[in-house]
Amino acid sequence: MFQSPPVADRPRMVVRSAAVLLVYVVAIALFCRSALVSGFDLGFGERGDAIIEIAIIEHWRNVLAGVAAWDTSFYFHPYQATLGYNDGYLLYGLVYSGWRLIADPFHADTLNILTFKTIGFAAAYALVARSLGWGQRTGLAVALLWTVASNITLQAVHAQLQSVALQPVAMMLAIATLRAEQAGRLTRARFAAMGLALLLAAWLLTSYYMAWFTLFSACLYLACWAVVTRTWRPADWIALLRRHAGTILAGVATFAVAILPFLRLYLPKVRETGGEAVDDMLGYLVTPVIDMINVGPGNIVWGWLFLPLFALVHRLLPDDPALPGRVLGGEHEAGFPLLFCALALLAAWRIVATRRIDGCRPAPATLRAFALAMLVAWLLTIQLWKASPWLLVFHLVPGAKGLRTISRYQLWLTLPLLLIAAAVWRQRARRLFRRRPWLATGLAALLVAENLSAETPAQLSRAEQRAALMHISPPPPGCASFYVVATRPTEPLYISRELHARYPHNVDAMLLAELWRVPTINGFSTFNPPDWDFAEPRAADYDARVRRYAQRHRLRGLCRLDVRARPPWSRVTP
Repeated sequence: MFQSPPVADRPRMVVRSAAVLLVYVVAIALFCRSALVSGFDLGFGERGDAIIEIAIIEHWRNVLAGVAAWDTSFYFHPYQATLGYNDGYLLYGLVYSGWRLIADPFHADTLNILTFKTIGFAAAYALVARSLGWGQRTGLAVALLWTVASNITLQAVHAQLQSVALQPVAMMLAIATLRAEQAGRLTRARFAAMGLALLLAAWLLTSYYMAWFTLFSACLYLACWAVVTRTWRPADWIALLRRHAGTILAGVATFAVAILPFLRLYLPKVRETGGEAVDDMLGYLVTPVIDMINVGPGNIVWGWLFLPLFALVHRLLPDDPALPGRVLGGEHEAGFPLLFCALALLAAWRIVATRRIDGCRPAPATLRAFALAMLVAWLLTIQLWKASPWLLVFHLVPGAKGLRTISRYQLWLTLPLLLIAAAVWRQRARRLFRRRPWLATGLAALLVAENLSAETPAQLSRAEQRAALMHISPPPPGCASFYVVATRPTEPLYISRELHARYPHNVDAMLLAELWRVPTINGFSTFNPPDWDFAEPRAADYDARVRRYAQRHRLRGLCRLDVRARPPWSRVTP
């Protein structure tokens, strides 16, 4: 039986709970302020990638309903295992399916993101306040700054990256495993190790980038721990493995079994596509200084630093007005705010170089190894023209060729840098709040404010998408599959002519196929099937390309959708 807390402790518990709730509400309100102002009309993402994401998580709803195989979507018909052309969104799909019981696809997608942000806030707070034992105030500060972090917020335009919310959950499971093992509580240690293994396997099937960064960073940490503790000799590692063989075996065996669906889905696609090209990857490494602190020109504190850079790039190449956005905007806006970056780097230097925390207390070996590993991880992403240490990672580390946008590593590093800064500065912050509360409050407000931006990742209008798509009638009887010429009578230019030719009609077809549960040959993804040729739907040869595809794959009952025609549906004769 659980005992009630002493009566004297209840007011304190109420105050503590109220403080957590208040900070959570502030954090979530700041993160989704654009969606709130729009009356939850605006959802995270934009016209292309957000529709793709909703189509994929709608696929998992169809899997749970028993009308689709887990690895094969209703798009890219008739290919199998088509989920492997993009992130799998497994955990997103499960949460989204629950929200779909009470909401339409667009609201359910927004609620899915807010669910993961809630998990991230709660887990970050629990990690700092309980697992690390640094207290409620430090826990709330870290949870708040992580939830509103500039880079994570701006990159919410790619919804799968918000799965970084699982990072503190993984950290807590790892800490629980180690502590239980050290305390001799072997059953608890092995269950925690198995839980961590299951989380990582599910994470890989949800968002490959964030899960891979987690596994890679764990390996970096182990290497740095071996250096810091001078246990790099093979005999030392053999002794460790023998001493903790039961727990290690439980975790590794669970992961080996749980990762089988991921391997079955993605290994054939890697062989088919070859992974990301090295030249494409080079364009998304981290430029020294600029990308490391790139919070975008819309940042309310530091945006003025980047406006001249955008103007300079435009002046150098005026014939390409989109160039400043390509080299400085978008995925490059993944840097850290200047004040936080300075505090984190200074804290890491103190831990690694002086081996001290707060001037006098020695830094534990685990913290020194952690700080060193995170600095190494960050430095690996740096690019000097076409030279970068990441090239070694790309060619030597398994799975690295599945990554193109390496700058996203900075999103993953946000929480570790917050932890490093908190480890060094939390005691000084407490003293400053006691001695100079107004100065301390001003610095805290600045740390929050420098994460806020006039740019918004919430760009997808629910009302606009519903008006465009939800009135389209499903395929008539006898249509076994379909393809799209036009889903909208008019379509504004999507980013560029090249992308406009590929995205709008294909991504609309993906979502409609999943909602109607009728296959489509259309689709667009990170990778596409070998004979995909469905760009330029207004081109004179588009229908001929479709017919050749249908003949090649022996499709029967293929129908054509063009909302500009009356009627919009027509049958395609072989």
